[in-house]
Amino acid sequence: MSIRNVIVIGGTGDIGRAVVHKLRAEGLRVVCAASDVTTETADCLHVDVTREDSVRALFERAEAETGPVEVLVNCAGVGVFTPLHETTLEDWNRTLDVNLTGTFLCAREAFRWMKPRGGGRIIHIGSVSDHLTLPMNGAYAAAKHGVRGLTGVLNEEGKAFGIRATLLSLGAVYTSFWKSRPEFSPADMLAVEDVAQCIWEIAIKPPNVRIDELRLVPPQGVL
Repeated sequence: MSIRNVIVIGGTGDIGRAVVHKLRAEGLRVVCAASDVTTETADCLHVDVTREDSVRALFERAEAETGPVEVLVNCAGVGVFTPLHETTLEDWNRTLDVNLTGTFLCAREAFRWMKPRGGGRIIHIGSVSDHLTLPMNGAYAAAKHGVRGLTGVLNEEGKAFGIRATLLSLGAVYTSFWKSRPEFSPADMLAVEDVAQCIWEIAIKPPNVRIDELRLVPPQGVL
């Protein structure tokens, strides 16, 4: 395997941190980026995925510091889980801005850099909500369904240029979100390391292998 240059968006979240750690441990050069980075270091850079100029600046800096981006992993996301009739417009807009518009902006920028160089991989974190109807998931499901459509279009438009897009749809993953919900057991969920392992396996696949979608769920399926 040749060393690959990777950008992980949302690299300070529970899943993002695990992905960054795994890819670096396997010898990949990883640029970690997140919105909550206030003091940039060699370990992580700031990006606001809802702002076009911020996303563009991140890719330009990553290219200058680590070389051509070959893999983009979109882990950034927010969740609002309320009944639809109680969902505020502010929560709706914020969820779509980060989860869908942010994913679009990062994927579009990666596509622009990858296209003239013969391709690359774009990996999006999806959810069971992108293909199942679940209550209290209105804004989140709308965003994740949008990411599903976006991933499909990326594959169709990118196939002539060697650009492969994957939607990794996740079941319940034990993150800090669940720590306030003692009625759910970590033993019934995926570990963040399970997700990181899967992303690494996708990232290192040769370009002749296209993985449009992968569903990773715990043994009991949907909790």
